[in-house]
Amino acid sequence: MSGSEEEWRALKPREPSPSQCCGGGCQPCVYDVYEQQLARWERARAARDKGLLVEGRGESGNSELSPDAFTAFSLSWVRQLTEDTYQCRFELPGNGSLRLGLGQHLVLRGVVNGLEVQRAYTPISPGNAEGYFEVLIKCYEAGLMSQYIKTWKEGDTAFWRGPFGGFPYRPNKQLR
Repeated sequence: MSGSEEEWRALKPREPSPSQCCGGGCQPCVYDVYEQQLARWERARAARDKGLLVEGRGESGNSELSPDAFTAFSLSWVRQLTEDTYQCRFELPGNGSLRLGLGQHLVLRGVVNGLEVQRAYTPISPGNAEGYFEVLIKCYEAGLMSQYIKTWKEGDTAFWRGPFGGFPYRPNKQLR
């Protein structure tokens, strides 16, 4: 499985552009994921074994969230609530549930005019919602992600990763 030098260069992960970082302080950030993929590529190239690249190519189709890879979710519906605000529902297989903690968010990836962009959104669906999750998205006239979201139709696929963030909550206790 050695491959030519040209084949190896084609498999090298691309460094994220600034538009791919949501700026939300995600752990891991797209830059962290890139560093992990680059290290994996370098190990595989040194060993001349493309099989070492199989783990984590940046997308998953298994409909389980991961902070390290984007997962495909089908858009059940999208409703325009105001001139610039949309409520979107995504399907979770097998009546699954995100079970996110307080303050946790997900990162959405989109491509507009060949440029990959990523933004963070907090689901608004109830914590016990089964089979779906919803997000409320405000679109901006000049926003790249907004241009992507405005094209969505029922049945489209969107790629999400996470969860990230959160904060501790204890009833009747002050956060410090």
